[in-house]
Amino acid sequence: MELFDTLKWMHSPNENLRAGMFIPTMNRVDFVIRQLRYYASVQCRHTIYVGDSSPKEESEKIELEIKKLGNSIKAKYYYLPEFDNLQAHHHLIKEVREKYICYSGDDDYQIPDSITKCIEFLEANDDYSSASGYAVSFRLKQSGPYGQLKRLADYPRQQIEEDTGAERIRHFFNTYFVTHFSVNRTAGLANYWQKGLSVRDRSFRGEIIPTSLPLISGKSKILDCLGFVRQIHDSHFLLPGEFDWVTQSDWHESYIIFEQTLSKSLAEKDKIPLEEATKIIRQSFLGYLGPRLVKEYRGLYPLKKELPFYWHLLYFIKPSVVSAFPFLKNFYRAHIKPQIKHTKEMHYEVLRTGSQYHKDFKPVMDSFTGSLPKNL
Repeated sequence: MELFDTLKWMHSPNENLRAGMFIPTMNRVDFVIRQLRYYASVQCRHTIYVGDSSPKEESEKIELEIKKLGNSIKAKYYYLPEFDNLQAHHHLIKEVREKYICYSGDDDYQIPDSITKCIEFLEANDDYSSASGYAVSFRLKQSGPYGQLKRLADYPRQQIEEDTGAERIRHFFNTYFVTHFSVNRTAGLANYWQKGLSVRDRSFRGEIIPTSLPLISGKSKILDCLGFVRQIHDSHFLLPGEFDWVTQSDWHESYIIFEQTLSKSLAEKDKIPLEEATKIIRQSFLGYLGPRLVKEYRGLYPLKKELPFYWHLLYFIKPSVVSAFPFLKNFYRAHIKPQIKHTKEMHYEVLRTGSQYHKDFKPVMDSFTGSLPKNL
């Protein structure tokens, strides 16, 4: 980065509107380096906190890359060889000194300009606990951090703006999404994580408790921008399936702590009796768990259902129509479908050159296709 650009980055009029982005990682050095180079390429002003549990010979590669990038990014590195993913996650949250915070998987991308927009929104709206932009996920044709794009899809995130904690938590568990990837207030997220530390079950401790408490505390906003890009691949650290999860020996004990924690928080927020809050949490969680168990069952034991004739006909002629009249598909996706569904197809929009979201996705795609400049 040129000296002028470095000084401009350091003395921006919005220098206080910064977040701490934290990235726990283990044995995926190439993914982390890819992400760091991307942030350098877009002149990210936010502080990047990397917590690395890899063997020493691998972790040194990340430290070397941070030194190489120099003033083009602001990064803090923590070597955490004795920590698992959740321990590293919590450690990094405690290290963040910025007022705002967001999480990034080591294989994902946050959009720095969108983080700034989220901070500006949260600064002006105290009744919101989190904010984010739209999101997409991608899969490559090859394994690893670099390759050709195979598939792009929308990655659902919800806007939840009901006035009471009870209404919000019902909405949240019926349209569940992970709020870690959103921009949160650091003090709030640290508190949410602290409340789940006594839980043994990883799903409750590392995801469900700290991702649901923000919705009791305040509203969640989706801003009209691309906020987050997630990579889907075969090396994710996966949580157990729903049935295996609820049949684990420590599940019930962990659920009780979850229920008590959320019920107490809801009773305090809405100023309602604890018994009433407990009923609301149970109802809300059933709305989350029930459909997931049904979906898992149908995935393992699908029901045979004969489709009407016209569905088979439509399936047969659709490719021919699209091939003969390709402009119809673009017209439908750009103008008709958003009116029907009242939402945008982001996986289409980010690739469309004339779209406002394309400028933010292009550097991400340059990153995972290996097209970024080599002299960063």
